[in-house]
Amino acid sequence: MSAPPRILTIAGSDSSGGAGIEADIKVITAHKCYGMTAMTGLTAQNTTGVVDIHPIPADFLRKALSAVIEDVGVDVVKTGMLTSTESISVIVEAIKKHKLDTIVLDPVMISTSGSVLLPPDAISNLCKNLIPLATLVTPNIPEAQHLLSYYSNPEGLPAAAPPVEHINSMADIVDLAKRLQEKCSAAVLVKGGHLPFLADGSVARRQKDEAIVMDVLVLSNGVVKIFNSPYVESKNTHGTGCSLASAIACNIGLSQPLHTAISHARDYIHGAIVASYPLGKGSGPINHVHSIYKLPYSKGRFIDYLINHPRVINIWNDYVNHEFVKRIASGALTPDEFVWYLKQDYLFLVQFARAKALSAFKGTTLQQIRESANSLVGSIRETALHIKYCGQFIPGITEKDLQATPEEPATVAYTRYILDVGSNGDTAALMVSLMSCSVGYQVAARNRENEDSSVRTEQGNVYWNWVEEYAGEKYAEDIQGQRDALEEIAVGFGVAQVEELVEIFRKVTEMERNFFTAAVEAATLRS
Repeated sequence: MSAPPRILTIAGSDSSGGAGIEADIKVITAHKCYGMTAMTGLTAQNTTGVVDIHPIPADFLRKALSAVIEDVGVDVVKTGMLTSTESISVIVEAIKKHKLDTIVLDPVMISTSGSVLLPPDAISNLCKNLIPLATLVTPNIPEAQHLLSYYSNPEGLPAAAPPVEHINSMADIVDLAKRLQEKCSAAVLVKGGHLPFLADGSVARRQKDEAIVMDVLVLSNGVVKIFNSPYVESKNTHGTGCSLASAIACNIGLSQPLHTAISHARDYIHGAIVASYPLGKGSGPINHVHSIYKLPYSKGRFIDYLINHPRVINIWNDYVNHEFVKRIASGALTPDEFVWYLKQDYLFLVQFARAKALSAFKGTTLQQIRESANSLVGSIRETALHIKYCGQFIPGITEKDLQATPEEPATVAYTRYILDVGSNGDTAALMVSLMSCSVGYQVAARNRENEDSSVRTEQGNVYWNWVEEYAGEKYAEDIQGQRDALEEIAVGFGVAQVEELVEIFRKVTEMERNFFTAAVEAATLRS
């Protein structure tokens, strides 16, 4: 076996196990990396708060760092609670001495109540000497405001963090992140988990209105990346900050680009909150090992897992970015190619509708039956659109004419495979076999819709309605219901079952790609 990425966490201990060193090690293990520790302090704490802190002497910290780095080696450093300016100096010394160049710095400096945990000299040392060495700094909103206060006025730090009420919109967080990045030079990820938003981007002042959690990344070149995710109502959020930083460190160690490392880490934390269970009387811990019980994906991320699976992703990209779709969007497709596709896709939709009816029959809950029925209605609506589209090119064509069209080999292979899966497999297998077409058409259309205006030609493009149909809100509503139904049952899949479903998804995605290719090749043969 090859050695896993080596992650060194330099942080304090949490006696309740939900945050600090204890949480970091759980996160690192869940990401299949190798975790090492250098403790900066011991805490007596539980889910209701911190009782006391015992700093580790700086000289002992120096010995711990040397012992680990000089023997095992380190790929990524993650820092958490740093108790004193002496400890920070020791860490800076070790990073420079051993030329450690990948550091994820979580500036644990503001308590939940708003108290500043680090003395002014430690904050000064942090800002002047440690942050400049960091790859990424991950403050929450109060910490970002406090750091910015230091950079703006090093001699006049406030005794407490500014209230988050000063942030009134998503734009305010973006502005805060940009200003902090300009001051500290490292990439900055401002975490907005303590301040959920409404769907319209304004701050949610009432708990019942909380809908979105927003994080803002500003890279060292000034580029801004915004991450949004649904807000999860839960009191079990102890340790989210340090766990997120550790997950990012692991993903960087696994060679993921920074933006991807953060995105995957956020998905992991979202799943850890969803899968948490109540412990203690206060803010309980997240479930750090939720992703390694049975499943290689977080709750609600099964379809993303299928699409991004190594056996699928290249085929998927060929499919949703197929030359056939690009030529539809640009208007370069010939009428013969489009009519061939419409006729064959009509025949495909007939078989697809049969499969969806079978899915409703196989459903074991009213929700599954309802979503299958809604999806079936959507397929029938699509067939009506195909007849309408065909009429633009072949006046007077009827549904009976389409029904009389011979099925091409690509159509037969694809549709009969889906019906075979539906007849011999379970509900999950049938739902997965239908998902590549449903989601892929939406992705393909939206990819084209979002391209530069010089690529698309809505004016005079007789095919543009196709793009609008599959990129539109009505189709999105239909697809979301199918996605939700599959994600709901995906939480109960076993490892072997997941592998079988990946293979089904790979096959149907390949057949979707081949279906588009057949449309182009058929027109070439006719010419």
